[in-house]
Amino acid sequence: MMAQNGGFVLSGKHVLIGVLAMFGVIVAVNLVFVYLAIDTFTGVTRENPYQEGLAYNKVLEARETLRDLGWRGDVSFTKVSSGEDSITVTLTDGEGGPLSGLDLEGSLRRPTHEGMDQELNWREESPGAYSAVVTLPRRGNWDLEITADDGSNPPFEMKTRLWLK
Repeated sequence: MMAQNGGFVLSGKHVLIGVLAMFGVIVAVNLVFVYLAIDTFTGVTRENPYQEGLAYNKVLEARETLRDLGWRGDVSFTKVSSGEDSITVTLTDGEGGPLSGLDLEGSLRRPTHEGMDQELNWREESPGAYSAVVTLPRRGNWDLEITADDGSNPPFEMKTRLWLK
């Protein structure tokens, strides 16, 4: 609508179009964010979360037993050569003595990307010190998950985040 002096007059139709355009942009941007969030991370961290939840009392009992044993784990990381790295886990009992002869399983998981997980093959280098050589596709944050089993006690579980340069 034009004023008599040739200026622009703001009408209700213009305000409505402006408000609808503003909310349309907000909804479009939010839809893009939702799509990107779902596409990059599914949210699934465990294969059977319901069954694990039902068995959680057994997990608590096993952790109590391990706390009484006082087992500890320390992790060190060294570059072996171009492209290869060595991860060493030193496991000790409550008195600080080495835990030798354990069966170790472990993996490195990239917290922000699927498909980069690395299963680790452990070898006991010295009493209580277990090493695995790994070739990482990328540097940065990795989650190390280890399970150590001596066959008579509940498995010792250790999870830690590593920043690998």
